[in-house]
Amino acid sequence: MKSRLGYLIIGFLLLIESAYFLYGGISGDFPLFPTNALIFSLSVMFLSLGYLHPQFKNKDERMKVIREKGMFYSYFILMFYFSLFMILIHFQVISISAMGVVTILAALTIMTVFLSMVVLSLLL
Repeated sequence: MKSRLGYLIIGFLLLIESAYFLYGGISGDFPLFPTNALIFSLSVMFLSLGYLHPQFKNKDERMKVIREKGMFYSYFILMFYFSLFMILIHFQVISISAMGVVTILAALTIMTVFLSMVVLSLLL
């Protein structure tokens, strides 16, 4: 995508869709699915890309540092997520299907990577 506005529009549309599914799940009209977390994570991704677009369109050293450090920090946070899920499932604190775990971990991965880049762009 070539414009910041496009990222922001798609991000807000996905955020509205995620809020609709969350409301429907809470009110009991339809069940809460882990895919709602995936839709929410995609909205976070597009909103983050909308924020990062002015910095990422210039292919300079700062952009490369933000991407590298963002992926580096995300790796360790993701290892924490995996360990936490293994512990919670092993001790039967949560009962969730394999598809639910994979969907939630995918959503957490997307959000962690892009939010770490946003935080690093603010700090660097």
